[in-house]
Amino acid sequence: MSYQAIIRKYLTSLQQDYRDSLAGNQHTAELSFRPPLDTMFRELATELNGNPNIVVVLEPRNQARMGRPDWRMHDRNTLGVYGYIEAKGLSQNAFDITPYEEQFNRYFSLGHKLIITDGIDFVYSFTNGMRPQVVSLFDKSLMNRPDWSRLTPNPQFEHMMRRFFSEPSAQYYDEGTLVEQVALRTRNLSNEILRFSTIPIDEAMDDDERNAIILLDGLKQLVYNHRDRNMREDSVFADFAAQVIMFTILFAHRVECTDADSAVEKERKIREYLSREIVEGQALRPFLTIIHYINSPGNESSFIVTWTDECISFLSFVHMTEQQRRRPDYHKLFELFLSKFDARSRFDYGAFYTPIELADFIVRLTEIIAKRTFDGNSIFSDGNTIIDPCCGTGSFLESIRRNDVLRGAYLLCGIEILPAPYMLANYRMAMLNNEFDEARSQNELILANTLSNYLFGIPANIHTVEGYELNKAYEIASRPITLVIGNPPSSDSSKINAGDDFSVILELMDDFRPPVQNRRIRQNTQKQINNPYLQFLRWACEKLETSQNHSVLALIVPSSFLEADSYKYARKYIVEHFSNVWVVSVDADARAGIRSDSLFNTQQGRAILFATRRYGEPVGMAQYMYFDLSRRTKVEKTEMLEQSAENIIEMFKEHDMDEANYGLCPSMPFNQELYSSYWPVSSEADEIAIFQQYCSGIKLAPTSIFTHMKAPMLKRRSKEIMQLRESAADEWLSKQDKPPKAVETNFFAEQLASYGNLRAVDTLLDTNIVDYAFRPFLPMKAFLWQDLLHQFSRVGGGGTRRRPEISAAFNARGTIGFALSHSPKDQKDMLKQFASFCWYYPDNDLCRRGNSYIYLNQYPVKGTRNRVIGNNIHADLCANLSQLLEIPTDVVATEVVFYTFAVLCSQVYLDEFEGALFTVNRADMRPRIPIVNDADIFRRLSLLGRKLAELEQRDYIPANLIGFDVAAIQADIPEGFKLKLIDQPFDEEHETLILSDGTAKIEIPCPLEVQRINIAGYDIIKNVWMKFNSYDFTHSIFSRDDVIDLLNLINKLVEYVSLVGEIDVVMHDVIEGQFPLLIPSAGRA
Repeated sequence: MSYQAIIRKYLTSLQQDYRDSLAGNQHTAELSFRPPLDTMFRELATELNGNPNIVVVLEPRNQARMGRPDWRMHDRNTLGVYGYIEAKGLSQNAFDITPYEEQFNRYFSLGHKLIITDGIDFVYSFTNGMRPQVVSLFDKSLMNRPDWSRLTPNPQFEHMMRRFFSEPSAQYYDEGTLVEQVALRTRNLSNEILRFSTIPIDEAMDDDERNAIILLDGLKQLVYNHRDRNMREDSVFADFAAQVIMFTILFAHRVECTDADSAVEKERKIREYLSREIVEGQALRPFLTIIHYINSPGNESSFIVTWTDECISFLSFVHMTEQQRRRPDYHKLFELFLSKFDARSRFDYGAFYTPIELADFIVRLTEIIAKRTFDGNSIFSDGNTIIDPCCGTGSFLESIRRNDVLRGAYLLCGIEILPAPYMLANYRMAMLNNEFDEARSQNELILANTLSNYLFGIPANIHTVEGYELNKAYEIASRPITLVIGNPPSSDSSKINAGDDFSVILELMDDFRPPVQNRRIRQNTQKQINNPYLQFLRWACEKLETSQNHSVLALIVPSSFLEADSYKYARKYIVEHFSNVWVVSVDADARAGIRSDSLFNTQQGRAILFATRRYGEPVGMAQYMYFDLSRRTKVEKTEMLEQSAENIIEMFKEHDMDEANYGLCPSMPFNQELYSSYWPVSSEADEIAIFQQYCSGIKLAPTSIFTHMKAPMLKRRSKEIMQLRESAADEWLSKQDKPPKAVETNFFAEQLASYGNLRAVDTLLDTNIVDYAFRPFLPMKAFLWQDLLHQFSRVGGGGTRRRPEISAAFNARGTIGFALSHSPKDQKDMLKQFASFCWYYPDNDLCRRGNSYIYLNQYPVKGTRNRVIGNNIHADLCANLSQLLEIPTDVVATEVVFYTFAVLCSQVYLDEFEGALFTVNRADMRPRIPIVNDADIFRRLSLLGRKLAELEQRDYIPANLIGFDVAAIQADIPEGFKLKLIDQPFDEEHETLILSDGTAKIEIPCPLEVQRINIAGYDIIKNVWMKFNSYDFTHSIFSRDDVIDLLNLINKLVEYVSLVGEIDVVMHDVIEGQFPLLIPSAGRA
């Protein structure tokens, strides 16, 4: 449609709307006239510009918090903005901008062309300093004419509109929006590369496909050092190549361009950078090598070049301020990119940032430690080599350069495996180069896997991108190194640095494992040795030990490294191969319920490990230095980090090294001589212990499909899932913490359906639904069909562990026991009871974190394939107690269980030996139990333990100690009441418990001491009973019987408090030594 036709059509439509508004008085001042304007703008954009990619957006989103103009016009591909248009109400008067001046200025501050119009008068403002220019489409004095379309349009209007649609201008982006756009484009390119990568050359359908396949094959040959299967995986290659290309362009846009450059100038600079000759030491050398290959003659029409051109055009229209360019939030950029591009890799590689204030603190503290240890020598001295082996976006590299007041001539090297943070680190260094003109340090950033064999001397193919980088990393890492500093990735995935390429580091990791004679196949303490942070720690140790100079290690590690049994031999290695150690506990582990205001955005706690080696002098230490920040608020931590290193170093306390565990975290003092005279509940080797064997509880995965509070409901739900599958599972289980996956639901249904008809399934359920110790004070019903559980160990995530030895024990008459956490510190922020009684088949989650370990009076005898059940108490202890108590040994075993359970529940005992008990899974610090050589006291404690244990029996009916009016409380529960777990179910002031369905509230008396009972990390009422009796978990109406169960529980807990008090009285005298003991070393007093 011609320009004249567009205008005539617009004026006809506008006049009709104007007449209708006068006649009907129903039109709004602004909105009613937008349709004709919208049509005209769309048609003018096509006619005056000719670009089919102009997007006209009516009612766009808020523009950089400056409000919402009525129209936004931008280019579909580059997102370059042509301008904004704002419409106001039409009137016969000359358009007056004065009432809208503030709004006009806000919109104009966006930096683009702007029009404000009433439909006939158009106010234009195109550049800064230009006075707004008013152009009327026609003279408003002619508005009384019968046909506006016959009026002659003002030619100046066409001129101004052509200018408006002539060229788009740069788009202002905040960091988040830009990164989202970058991630989106990178993902699209990766998908396209992956599509071509999976097509064999002989299956190409045309020349374009064939050329794309050839290009990508050649690129793989160029990139990879050898045909490593994992690195050559198509999806990995596609992601890598896409990121390299996108981030090279982005780097050029940020480093080469300025905020004053036009879009044309930006495009020229970006293209010039991409074609620049590669020289030694150049930033992004591996990226540019790949770009040069892609842009080589013959590839001009490739899909990658086309995509590259589009991205260059897009970025040339992105405007960034100098502040954005020079001091961006590098961490935020990286994490946001990963979250949009591939969130999984963030967790696979443990890619979490280091807060800049913490990096700065570590560098300053490292310098003061080095000076004090190495006779005043600085980490910034000339000739030093400093390496961050996992540099990420370069936090430590920046902090080192900013704290280098000496401006030393040292080598600063960062190694990074992921292309996105590698580019950002290069960008960071480029900005710092501009800031520090007179710096003498040499900076090297290398794209490589630090843990590869090639950094230990195996030759790499330097003609490949990967090989060149590996060779350079090896050359630098082989020099005498002064400092290894960084925040190594911590990930539970053990697949990242495995295989033939990592045989050297994997062999070195043996130094962090128990001695060969102490290793077992299924030893949980060895699993975490595969964590990459430990591999980086071992790498750093190796490099520093071979350096012929004084050296320092400064790494961030999980706080569990300081004391967990899994890392005992890693700590031992540090202690024996370094001269001094300083430790700062930064964040406590939030998963243990500790109120830790974390600097890191993770639940896992964090600590800083500093270790020094004086070259040519003996190594090893008997003390270590420790400073705890973990219990402070985030504000307090930040304030501490900003203090001078000289002040902080004085806050460290010296502690003796405990060679039993080589812990780097001090524990509360306790009477070690007295404690060592007690019997350990168990031991890892053949040492004397009360219980000969123990096992983890049964692990059901998914728990939700196998358990319910009530047997009839478990039966009904199981049969409905068998018949209706996922729809039934969704109805019953969707609100639970971990509902079953579709594959698990369908497998469960198939196995039941294949068993037989409905009567057979009924019998099967009746036979295999059993009492189950699910949580402390919460027995449940569980469907433990052994054949099904065995198969579920291989379904879905394969998490089910049926523990046949446990089942065999509980199938035998008279089996009892208790569940014990081996890691009390993981359960709660303070030491609380960490044992619960097991009358029934025990669940693995009887403690909140880690495995619950089950200690029984009788247990399958080794070598009998669970067919023979034998006494599980140490033979000497059993014999001595049998004589003391004048009872058979099988009865002794039962009494020992009750006795031990009583001791473990004593608050006096927990308080006295907190330093020994409040640990993280230490085999050498399993609870030790004082066994009295006094028949009356032994019987007294055993009886109290039995009474405590009976409280956890399903059919135990306590006395109404609270004095509940049961009938009245039942009457308060509305019909059809669906119990809901609310955030605050307790009224502490009035000592009541609140039951609610989200609307109604019923208050029940509940003493404060009962509200606060926590066992094995669980708040018994709120997070155990209330949670698993809520409608979300039971899918059942809260009945009168449920009310009685709850009131019984409260009364049980009142009784529990009383019994623990009685036990405490006895235990006080036991600990004070008022009774003789049976000593474990001799098995007798």
